[in-house]
Amino acid sequence: MTAKRNAWLFLLGLAAAAGGVSCGGFARETGDRTQGPESGGPNGVAQADTLPGQLKVASWNLEWLHRDDGKGPVKRVDADYARLRSYAERLAADVIAIQEVDGEEAAARVFDPEKYELHIAAQSDPQRTGFAIRRGLEITPHPDYVALDVGQVRVGVDVTVNYAGGAVRLLSVHLKSACFAEPLTSEKRDCKKLAAQLPVLEAWIDARAQEGTPAIVLGDFNRRFFASDDEPFWQELDDGEPALSDLWAPTEGVRATCWNGAYPDFIDHLVLNKSATALAVAESFVQQPYDASDAPFKRVLSDHCPLAITLGPVANSKSARHSAPRETATQKTTAHEQATGDSPRESAAARRIKGNIGSHQRRIYHLPTCPDYARTQIDESRGERWFDHEAEAQAAGFVSCAPRGGR
Repeated sequence: MTAKRNAWLFLLGLAAAAGGVSCGGFARETGDRTQGPESGGPNGVAQADTLPGQLKVASWNLEWLHRDDGKGPVKRVDADYARLRSYAERLAADVIAIQEVDGEEAAARVFDPEKYELHIAAQSDPQRTGFAIRRGLEITPHPDYVALDVGQVRVGVDVTVNYAGGAVRLLSVHLKSACFAEPLTSEKRDCKKLAAQLPVLEAWIDARAQEGTPAIVLGDFNRRFFASDDEPFWQELDDGEPALSDLWAPTEGVRATCWNGAYPDFIDHLVLNKSATALAVAESFVQQPYDASDAPFKRVLSDHCPLAITLGPVANSKSARHSAPRETATQKTTAHEQATGDSPRESAAARRIKGNIGSHQRRIYHLPTCPDYARTQIDESRGERWFDHEAEAQAAGFVSCAPRGGR
């Protein structure tokens, strides 16, 4: 990404003073560190629910969710639906964009209809998109975004949600599969369809930017946006034209933890335009993995895990710019000396691994054996850090200096 991210990082980092609470009522993964509003919280420690004026939005692909027991490619029984319901309750989101759902009856087996209003695409497809929206929220449904159907593929579901902090336009999508990383110019049929969906999706994003509307596209994009630095789908989508269409996805620079990291590169994303990014609460992006004890039920749960982020009030985000001056590197060093008795030189010598944030906000840790170790400087005011062990760096969301191809 370009330098445009820096201004957002400053705004979003300060937003923590106004509403930067953790959300959701479930444990975070310590590895879920991101740019923009960073995620955090000690592993295994439940976080507070959203505060008044906040809205927790999530996305979850439920993998061939059928309405009837024993039907469809994933044959579930009542106990399996109950297990999914328990994760939906743990997620505790206000709005969940859902994918691969065979209608409202299927969705109602996971999301309690007394608590959630269901909006599912009218399309006759067993893998429909839609939303589960907490009752009591004021919503404006828009026509299904049928332009995404470029030939026997799924349409998008489009709603505006009003909450105490403001309003946001949301689009639930499930783009064409089986072109996860190939060139968009490929002659492969799946890639041709995905490439045809790109300008259609961009048009929706650009329209919201021209309106000045906070907007988020959530769902299964079936594309590894950040597996390479020159991913064409993401670069075209985030071309910065018009200005308010500048995008941010909290999945950038983060490893997916779903099923113990079996799928390390996200294909599910939450994509926020500039206006929506300004609402994002710091440290609120989370992945909700399944319990290790549920590994035997992987096939009847889902091969996708829920992702969520919390939005806060517009007024709070703006006032935070003036109410929370950032701690300088000198202040941090002084605090560390007072707490530990270590001098900065002694501390750096003991903590020999350098956690650096690069020009594209990519978090990289450098061992003494890394080529750029000697010239890498650590600026703690930018969120850069020293580490004792590689595991500590990885838990904070930093990746090794080794080239991607070496993984």
